[in-house]
Amino acid sequence: MPITVQIISEHNLVYVRYTGAMLVSETAAALTEFAKHPLAGPGLRHLVDLTRLTELDRDYAKFMEIQAKKVETMAGHGIETFMVYYANTPLGLQAANMGKNGWTPESGVVAIVLEDEDHALHALGLPYDSIATMLDKVDAQSV
Repeated sequence: MPITVQIISEHNLVYVRYTGAMLVSETAAALTEFAKHPLAGPGLRHLVDLTRLTELDRDYAKFMEIQAKKVETMAGHGIETFMVYYANTPLGLQAANMGKNGWTPESGVVAIVLEDEDHALHALGLPYDSIATMLDKVDAQSV
């Protein structure tokens, strides 16, 4: 599946990476799996990495259905959720803006789009110089 979701509990962070095509069906499946995770819930910070995105499913009606499921899982519980969409290509930026604009002010989700990796990590208060370094450190700690 070209979407991976990883909860990094020590940083209260959900790291989502799309590789290749962003398909609505696979996004829905990943959201369902995320919602089952014992650490999933409102208040987690999210880093959505769209830098490896090569194709975008344009089924906007189904995308809106998924947004409604996201609100149930991640928002609307009186706890603010901060979400950073990291994208540095035209397609990635299109997907990021679609995701960001899917959140209403009432949802409790604050979503921003950033094109620079350092800025994305800094915005989330993460003490790493790259996502790769963060993932290497997390992987090393889980061994």
